[in-house]
Amino acid sequence: MRKVTFSHRIEYAVLRAVISILRLLPLKVSSSMMGWAWKVVAPKLSRQKRAMAHLRASFPEKSEQELYAITLGMWENLGRTFAEGLLADEFLGHASSFFEQPEGYDDLVARINEVGGIIVSLHSGNWELGGVVSMNYGFDASVVIQRLKNPLVHDYMIGKRAATFRGGVFSKGDRAGLRIMSSLKGGTVAAIMADLRDIRGVKVPFFGRPAPTNSFPARLARQSGAPLVAIRILRKGGVHFEILVEEIKVPHTDDAEADVYEGTAAIQAVFERWIRDVPEQWMWAHKRWG
Repeated sequence: MRKVTFSHRIEYAVLRAVISILRLLPLKVSSSMMGWAWKVVAPKLSRQKRAMAHLRASFPEKSEQELYAITLGMWENLGRTFAEGLLADEFLGHASSFFEQPEGYDDLVARINEVGGIIVSLHSGNWELGGVVSMNYGFDASVVIQRLKNPLVHDYMIGKRAATFRGGVFSKGDRAGLRIMSSLKGGTVAAIMADLRDIRGVKVPFFGRPAPTNSFPARLARQSGAPLVAIRILRKGGVHFEILVEEIKVPHTDDAEADVYEGTAAIQAVFERWIRDVPEQWMWAHKRWG
């Protein structure tokens, strides 16, 4: 058990106070207010420099003004995502009011419920509503999350996510791989955020540069035979979203490692295409390539 410090307690108290304030307001007001606050404050912080550096390397044809505008949109989206993630329960039971689903989505959900499935997503739009989407559309999902530095906040967020990820919420590094494989065998959908840097993974092309990437989703799909589906919750404006879905084929040849590489590269190719369409909705400030 990790030690809880005084600063951890202060951070946790601030978080609970923020949640209490946000709940006093209509959902769309809380989202808009937090988006505005992040858009004003975040460009002045150190991660703005990293975001701009990543954007320059990924979009060399764009001007500094265009890239800066992308970061403003990114920070606003992140602020909105933060507020909406804390208030995720307010989205439950109102799917048609908040989400547009693609043609054929019901058929995909029925197939996943029948044979199981692996969902990969990225930190774009509002990924925090993945559990809400799974509940609204009728399948149980388990998810692996990064362990937060503050144990009090971490435990609180685990509890929040467990309310919608009914297949289980597992912390990365805590035998998460084995646990999510077990949940998949039990008929639960395995949901994995697959756009972060993983120094133990394989290096595949991402925006023209090799990026260390988690190969577990492709490996799990190859081993299990379950469908591998990329899902994105795209923000269409305010607190309204469109669900984008694309199935990804993982090869199954005599060369397992080559198959896993191809499957991992295919995931990242889909992500890159989606990000290029709406770059301001992806999280450019994290260390993806370094």
